[in-house]
Amino acid sequence: MCAAGPEARAQTQAPDDAYEQTIDDDLQAQAQQEMNNGQRENALVLLKELVRRDPRRAGALLDVALLYCQLGEHDLAYQTLTHIESQYQVPVTIEKLISFYKANACLPATARPKLMASIGGGVTSNANFGPSNPFVTFAPSTQLGTLELAPSALAHRDQYLESTLQGELPIAALPGISVLAGLSARQYVSLHDFDQRIATFGVAHQKVFTQGEVDNQLTANLLWLGASVYQRNLEWHGAYWSPATLLGTTQARAGLDFSATDATYPGNSLYDSAQFALRAAFQAHIGERTTVLLFVGPAWNASYHGAPGGARRGYNAWLGLDYEMNRYGRLEAVLQENTLNDAAPYDPVFFGNIYQRQTVQSVSLRYSYPIAYGWSAYTQLSAQRISDTISLFSYTVRTASMGLSWKY
Repeated sequence: MCAAGPEARAQTQAPDDAYEQTIDDDLQAQAQQEMNNGQRENALVLLKELVRRDPRRAGALLDVALLYCQLGEHDLAYQTLTHIESQYQVPVTIEKLISFYKANACLPATARPKLMASIGGGVTSNANFGPSNPFVTFAPSTQLGTLELAPSALAHRDQYLESTLQGELPIAALPGISVLAGLSARQYVSLHDFDQRIATFGVAHQKVFTQGEVDNQLTANLLWLGASVYQRNLEWHGAYWSPATLLGTTQARAGLDFSATDATYPGNSLYDSAQFALRAAFQAHIGERTTVLLFVGPAWNASYHGAPGGARRGYNAWLGLDYEMNRYGRLEAVLQENTLNDAAPYDPVFFGNIYQRQTVQSVSLRYSYPIAYGWSAYTQLSAQRISDTISLFSYTVRTASMGLSWKY
């Protein structure tokens, strides 16, 4: 059953019209039926619409918070529970329930497995990562001057099919620990030497610490380019998030994010390296629909075998915006910029005293529209620009794709 409805302190009046009351009762009945069928996301949409129509439905709002808990949306659950505490006069038993969930980061009693799959198609302007400038200028001492690249080395447009399968399995005997696995693939229509496949396997751990949250994740990744393994990564990613606080109507929290990656290249071990990033983090829920996530901080790259240019230093900035439109879908935008600067000239023989300074800028926009039973349709646009002091390594990629995704 839906939670009992405590009386609201707010002065908003319930609808007097019998027809409006019938609609509200029908929404609650539909939500209850969806919960009985295990369709939590559908129930969440119905209950949020009910609360929007009649803010006095505090019982429905409590159900919204508990559904967020069950779906793993800890921040949204915490925000909703805090809103109930501040806006409604609730019974003592409900107060204790709210306190329990908030003190335990709103973790469900039994974590459930998660599974996500997607399939789609798209088009890219640069499947082979070809440089934007066909001319390469060498140092005067080489007497090579400027050479023009062959047409096959320049950017080539192509179409592709893409698919993803990701899963998370909680370990019942080890609370807070889950096993992760994933497969993703992109297959081109023409340029099969640049087909991509990525396999991921790892372990994640999450723990409440002084009302904040500590996350750790250890993953191993394999990237195939064409028919060969191009890159192997072993990565540890850790983060600490402070307890959430309310700033007016905005719920926010701050944190610290760290990653360490051992990257190896079977085809060219010269570029094997250790990569590190330390970033300040900030998350805010603005209103009921908008979430902002920001990471920014320094990055380092240390070569194992004396790669050209030596050690590299720079910074990483990542900004994500998520706008939830309930039954009308979700809009997500991501902006990212990475910069790495070499500590020594890249290649004095061919490029003289030029230091490689590379900046990667990318933007993506994704819209997902819910269909039914965990299915949704998506469309995504993205662009990436790599700027480099050595023109051979500068290029631009633009992609557009659409497809279907499913979540359990």
